[in-house]
Amino acid sequence: MSHEQHAQASTDNGNPQATTASPGTTAGRKSAYLWGAASGVAFALFAPMLRPAAKTAVKGGIRVGRYAKKVASNVKEEFEDIASEAQADLDREGKNENDKD
Repeated sequence: MSHEQHAQASTDNGNPQATTASPGTTAGRKSAYLWGAASGVAFALFAPMLRPAAKTAVKGGIRVGRYAKKVASNVKEEFEDIASEAQADLDREGKNENDKD
């Protein structure tokens, strides 16, 4: 095998169509571009109608976030109370053990 043949075989791995695009690839790209352009135009046309729905969704997200903050604050407070009670129990147990000695 000559150097040129070896170089050609290594680049296309024996596939005769490796350097040429298949006909379906070009059509697929055109289709993708058309779908992208059409969706952009559709979005531009329907954006005014979608704005209230988007606004409602954002408001709902804010409400959920506020509720989650309240719940997290309550949970944190409960754990702090539990930790304080546990610490107080340990302190009392320590005093009782020292009194026995």
